[in-house]
Amino acid sequence: MSKRAKRFPAILMAMAFVFFPMLIWACSVPVFRYALELWPPDDFEVVLFYNDPLNDSQKQLLEKIRPLQTENASVPNIRIHEVDLKAEPDPRWLEWWDKNKPADISKPWLAVFYPASTLKIKPLWAGTFSEESVKMAFHSPARQTVAKRLQSGDSAVWVLLECGNKKKDQAAHKLLVQRLKHLGETLKMPDLKPQDVQAGYLSIRPEDLKLDFSVITVAVDDPDEAVFREILLNSEDDLKDYDEPIAFPVFGRGRALPALVGKGINNDMIDDASTFLSGPCSCQVKRQNPGFDLLTSVNWDQLLEEQINDLDDKAQVEVAVETEPSQKPETTPPSPKPANPTPTSDAGGDLPQANQPPTEDSSATRSLLAWIPLAGIPVLLVGGLILLLARSRDS
Repeated sequence: MSKRAKRFPAILMAMAFVFFPMLIWACSVPVFRYALELWPPDDFEVVLFYNDPLNDSQKQLLEKIRPLQTENASVPNIRIHEVDLKAEPDPRWLEWWDKNKPADISKPWLAVFYPASTLKIKPLWAGTFSEESVKMAFHSPARQTVAKRLQSGDSAVWVLLECGNKKKDQAAHKLLVQRLKHLGETLKMPDLKPQDVQAGYLSIRPEDLKLDFSVITVAVDDPDEAVFREILLNSEDDLKDYDEPIAFPVFGRGRALPALVGKGINNDMIDDASTFLSGPCSCQVKRQNPGFDLLTSVNWDQLLEEQINDLDDKAQVEVAVETEPSQKPETTPPSPKPANPTPTSDAGGDLPQANQPPTEDSSATRSLLAWIPLAGIPVLLVGGLILLLARSRDS
C-alpha cells in the first residue's frame, strides 16, 4: 500500500485513539448529520487588488458577493479584503502582490485563499475581477448538485475528479458506485439518545434519518469546474503530482474528507470513510475532525429548513393516507345498562364500591402513612443518646 493509501486510515485511527475516552459522552447523532445541522463552513479569504478606484459596475459586482450582515444569505462563504495599492495596504497582502502580480496591473485582480484555519498561504485561484471570473470562482454546476443531493437526504456525495484516462476513470467510478450501494444497505447508524434529540442536535424525526451515498464526476477539461478542481486539488500539497482519478467524500455543509487517490480508491478505504461518517460524532468540534471546507454559494440554513419542511409534508401525507377510512365507520352500539345499578348517595355522589381497587391517591396516602412510624426512629435514637450521656456524667 502506498503512503497516500495509508494516510487516511492513519488519520482516522489517530482520531479514534485521541477521542476514545470521550466515547462514553459521545453525541449519538451520526457525523454526516451533525455536520449538516451544526457545522457552518469556514470563510475563504478573498483579496481584491486594485490601483485605480473601482467603477460603478465593479462596485456592483463586489456588492453581489459581499457577505451580508443578515442570516440566511445566499452568498459565498468568504471574507473580502480590499487592497488599494495606492493607499497603505496591509503588508501581508502587499508582500504577496509584489511576488505574484500579473503583467497587466491596470485591472482589478482577485485572489482566493483557503480559510485562515488551514494555515495555507498559497492562493487556490487568482484572476481578473469580472462577472465571468466571479461566477467561475464561486458558482459551479457540480457544487450546486452536491448541495441539492445533501438536501435531498444523501449522507455524503463522493466527488470523483477524473484524470482523463478513460479506463482508470471508469474503473474508479464503477467501484465507488458498487461499494457505496453496498454500504448504504449494510452500514448501521448508532442508536440515537433521547437527550441528543432533545438538545437540538437533530432537527428531523429519527425515522427520517437514512444512510445513502452517491457519486458525481468532474471531467478534467470542464471549464465550468476549473476552480472547483483547484479547491480540491490544492487541499493537499502533492495531489497534482498524480495522474490518477481522485475521490473526495463531501458531507455536511460542504465539508470534504481527505482524498482517495488511484489505487487508494478501494473497498477498505471507502469503508473507512463511510464508517466514520455514519458513526457517532465523538468530537463535536469541527476543526478537531478530519477534512476541509469547500467554497460554495449555498444558503445552508435555508437548505436545511426546506429539507425539514419537505420531510414534514411527506410525513403528513403518509399519515393522511394511512388514516383515510375506506368506508364509514360502524356506529358503536350503546353499552347495556347493568341489571343492578350502583346506588348513589343522597347528595348525588357515588358511593364507594366494596371491592373497588384503591386509587393512586389512596395508595400514595397509605404509603406515606407507612413511613410515619419510621420517622420517629431518629428521635428515639437521639433521645437515647442524650440519656446515656447524662447517666455517664452522673456516674
